[in-house]
Amino acid sequence: MEIISRFLSFCFIIILLPILIFVSVLSIFFQGRPILFYQKRYGFNFKTFYIIKFRTMNKNNGISITEYNDNRITHFGKFLRAYKIDELTQLFNILKGDMRFIGPRPESSPYFNEHDFSFLRKIKPGLSDYASIILRNESKILFKIGGEDPYKKLLPMKLELAKYYARNKSFFLDLKLVFITIISILNSSYPLKKFIIPMLEKDLPDVKSFCESYVFE
Repeated sequence: MEIISRFLSFCFIIILLPILIFVSVLSIFFQGRPILFYQKRYGFNFKTFYIIKFRTMNKNNGISITEYNDNRITHFGKFLRAYKIDELTQLFNILKGDMRFIGPRPESSPYFNEHDFSFLRKIKPGLSDYASIILRNESKILFKIGGEDPYKKLLPMKLELAKYYARNKSFFLDLKLVFITIISILNSSYPLKKFIIPMLEKDLPDVKSFCESYVFE
């Protein structure tokens, strides 16, 4: 799978190269430099790496968690985020071997510990997983949760979904999540009703209860 992931990422980079260049030019025009954003994350066996994204925020040294209607996000950045275009550069992370296409999203330093993220001894983080599909509008969910540090309430749900994936990981599950990810970009409600909610009802009732309070509308 490692060889396949790297080979596919290389193919996608070649195919999408005109789009990557075009987005880079637009980014310079609308936002200026730098084009890319780098942030330290934790990967397989807790090894650190720098995740690569198109920059979507004004240059600052603010908090690492994006808030609801965060005024640091540029107009161009909102467009990139809406269609997940800012994530395309993570194909280079997959090519380097830092990530896979499917796997739990890599976490940043303030919220990481080896005990809670023990599944990283078995699997690599990825571009998409159950949590990134369900919690697509994460900043809005954090706003609904409220309080001083709402991410501390959200993180256990993300960990439950990551551990569920690690326990059930298979080639066919990865294919299923690729399909659900693509559909969710086009229509976020359909895959939730068709695939996600039945899974939560059966296997993760606590996560379903959380989603009913803060995610599902």
